[in-house]
Amino acid sequence: MRALEFPTTRRDADSGYTLHGRRFDDPYAWLEQLDDPEAQAWIAAQEAVTHAVLRAVPGRDWLRAEVARAARYARLSPPIPAGPDGREFLWQADAGDDKLKFMLRRDAGAPLEPVLDPNGWASEEVLVFAVPSPDGALVAFGKAVGGTHGAVIHVLEVETGRLLADRPSGTYDGYLAWRPDASGFFYAARDEPGELTPGDEWSGSAIYEHRLGAGAPGRRIFGGDHAKDYWCSVEVSECGRFAVLYEWDFVHANVVYLLRLADDTLVPVASAMRSLNRVQVIGDKLLVHTDLDAPRGRLCVASLAAPTEWQTLIPQSEDTLQTVAGVAGRLYAVYSQAASDRVRIHAEDGSYLRDVELPALGSVNWGGGAGVISGVSGAWSGDEVWVRFESYVQPASVYRYDYAADRLTPYHVPDAGLDASEYVTEQAWYESADGTRVSMFIVHRKGLRRDRRRPVRLSGYGGFNNSFGPWFAPVNAAWLKLGGVLAFANVRGGGEYGRAWHEAAVKTRRQNAFDDFIAAAHWLVSAGYTTPAKLASRGNSNGGLLVAVTAMQAPEAFRAVFCRVPLLDMLRFPTFSNTSGATVEYGSPDDPVEGPYLAGYSPYHNVRADRRYPLMMFVSALDDWVAPPHDPLKMVARLQDEAAQGGPFLLLPLRDSGHGGGTTLTARIDQDVDELSFYCWALDVAPPSPG
Repeated sequence: MRALEFPTTRRDADSGYTLHGRRFDDPYAWLEQLDDPEAQAWIAAQEAVTHAVLRAVPGRDWLRAEVARAARYARLSPPIPAGPDGREFLWQADAGDDKLKFMLRRDAGAPLEPVLDPNGWASEEVLVFAVPSPDGALVAFGKAVGGTHGAVIHVLEVETGRLLADRPSGTYDGYLAWRPDASGFFYAARDEPGELTPGDEWSGSAIYEHRLGAGAPGRRIFGGDHAKDYWCSVEVSECGRFAVLYEWDFVHANVVYLLRLADDTLVPVASAMRSLNRVQVIGDKLLVHTDLDAPRGRLCVASLAAPTEWQTLIPQSEDTLQTVAGVAGRLYAVYSQAASDRVRIHAEDGSYLRDVELPALGSVNWGGGAGVISGVSGAWSGDEVWVRFESYVQPASVYRYDYAADRLTPYHVPDAGLDASEYVTEQAWYESADGTRVSMFIVHRKGLRRDRRRPVRLSGYGGFNNSFGPWFAPVNAAWLKLGGVLAFANVRGGGEYGRAWHEAAVKTRRQNAFDDFIAAAHWLVSAGYTTPAKLASRGNSNGGLLVAVTAMQAPEAFRAVFCRVPLLDMLRFPTFSNTSGATVEYGSPDDPVEGPYLAGYSPYHNVRADRRYPLMMFVSALDDWVAPPHDPLKMVARLQDEAAQGGPFLLLPLRDSGHGGGTTLTARIDQDVDELSFYCWALDVAPPSPG
């Protein structure tokens, strides 16, 4: 591998601070000012080196063709009924579309009509959400630039395509629900930059009500009066009598209130921030899914007359109860069983009826801002049950479930060009450093020989109660077609095995997640799948922190590391607006116990000149609102300056990209091709020629 020439990086020897009696140098703090001309020039110079490496990789045309084949497929959501005569809305995209469209079908036999088509917008503009009014006459939608955060809410008149003059205050924070009479809506938002107190870069989330045509700022009805690190979400009950209001301490706990719409009375359901709860109103009672006194989850019921007096309906079991949805008169409970999903049907009184037979080992639920979102949907008073399903080899698909026939019928199963019958998903269990048994999924072509010659990509997450279950990604599909092996370790800190599994790697127990991941790498070698020279690790967001720390602690275990949109400076992460609340997960640098613990593993503070680190690529989304986009910059600068034995260490900046990647499918395909090119370059994998 030829030596690379990187740009000279200015080192500010005087930059630093003292914390808990220890001096910490921060010589690259100047890179935190992304708009500064010096930082901009440095980013461009690093980007040029990285692009020169990636674009010289043989077989990029093949990689692009395979990623595009796995990414460009038709998409279709379940219908969203709204209005008279069977009118319904849905999300749809053709294989050639770069962005999802919001469509209208006027009745059962009518063709689809576009309501909002962002493919005609500027490439960096994103349609973040669209919610039709109950009468189907209006659509509230959010448009953002460069990512999905900071959306501005607009209201569209469906029949005319006219935008109303309404401009709700604040920047949309993820949730909107209409009043039943379509006179206005509730939404979660934060203050806009011009509304903040001078010197404050971030405000707390709150629930506001906007009345159409009022010409006045939204009325704050809930939240925003506690820690600014909390955030809120809102739903309106199917019966139209209540708004269900949540305030979240990240995904560790929440409080829940009902807003009685007839008189705007707030009714507590779970008023103490001590458990995770989800609430559904059914008739004169509440369903409460909670982990209070049940770390793996249980379902309770309460009357609307006494909403805080819960009685267990479905008790805790050996599996983790992730979600419960009341649909078509029955309760659909989705469990995580050994990190993949199972759907069990219960009667309204909680009695077990049957399991739903899923297409394969995979996931029904998915992760959202408000924790885990149920993949089973439909109205309690209706008769249709929609089931979402995906696996490592099948994109997110939609099925109808017929209870009488006990059958899932495909509604939309995309063709991503991957023959699922040619691949196998296995689950292995291995021991971590303290003897804890940890599960891991391994995906590969059938008939694979364990001859230690396979290129393996190991991924993990291990944080924020986020379950790392089976999911489809075009970059993974292309890697499998290359003959690569995918491994996904369900390390501690995730939500696969309930609250205890999550809390086992919170704050000063974080090392457990790192030990679990390192043990997974060692197991893959000992089991004969690969060698360290053919092993790459890959992590995104909190998973980026995971792979960076493990590369620092066990550099000999990995040949390459792909570290995407991570936190890396664990002593300064609370100074970045959106991660200030993450102290509930990581601990606080200001705490006399937690601060030194963070310093002990913070990647930016643990670069050692005597260690030979793997080849590493750090990816920064320059429009990231979720993780500090400057952390990868500082980390690359320090590694290039202080770790001469290892590397090389590359920076890949993603322009016009937020935490989730590019704003168009074309941009995301380009980013996937770069990622695969890195693996091919680092692990000496040769893609075939096109055709």
